[in-house]
Amino acid sequence: MAKEKPTPNWVRFYLPELLRGFYITTKHFLINFFGFIPGLDRIIKKEVVTYQYPEQERPISDRWRGRHCLNKREDGSTKCVACYCCATVCPAQCITIEAGESPPDAEVEKVPKKFEINLFECVYCGLCVEACPCDALYMDMKEMRLCQSSPDKFVIGLKDLMDWREDGC
Repeated sequence: MAKEKPTPNWVRFYLPELLRGFYITTKHFLINFFGFIPGLDRIIKKEVVTYQYPEQERPISDRWRGRHCLNKREDGSTKCVACYCCATVCPAQCITIEAGESPPDAEVEKVPKKFEINLFECVYCGLCVEACPCDALYMDMKEMRLCQSSPDKFVIGLKDLMDWREDGC
């Protein structure tokens, strides 16, 4: 068997990888620092990594799973039939539904009297949307700002779930 060559000290101290890390960090710093100067963006071909949040919104992916909303029928009532499928499949158990009687002229037997989702406990997995048999529940609100002053305000009810913008769900 051949004798192994000893590893040089400069490799054992990880000096090349350390210098490479410094290079990458410095490059990102300089691009972010000088990338906001007008006219310099044509010279620097890299995209700036940092978003200036209040002024510049971060682009939202098409696969974004945001805040929940309930889809409506033509008459303005909810499509939900209070079947409890979404509450049953939810791993965080953050959905609370109470069924009520529907009006006599309605085509469904039950409607939700109470439908609440605790966004503070939700893990945004999307299983509730997949489990819904009548496509009543959606998670495609293009809203990223879910800020409240207390945890109890993260519980959204039936009225909030129905009042979605036209460009959202």
